[in-house]
Amino acid sequence: MNVEVTTAEQWTQINSGLIWFWAFPSCIVIFAASLLLAHAMIPSLVSTRQLPQKAMSVRPVFYLIALVALVGAIFSLANIVTHLSVLYDLYQKVWI
Repeated sequence: MNVEVTTAEQWTQINSGLIWFWAFPSCIVIFAASLLLAHAMIPSLVSTRQLPQKAMSVRPVFYLIALVALVGAIFSLANIVTHLSVLYDLYQKVWI
């Protein structure tokens, strides 16, 4: 397999692609945790009276955090796809 010599610009693209690659699962974990708290755990704990009724007012904050994390995950996935183009420059054969 012939691999081209990697230039400094390509290393910069690889670096930014890896940053977005790690941002994606981070956003997904934050999204899932916030949604789990807001939609399942808080109402369940309030209904069993382990949390006071005032805790229900915190739910919109967790829904907002989940929405922001979902938008961040979509944005980072789009950036991952755009930064994958450097791999086509390095490896001409996609199917081996």
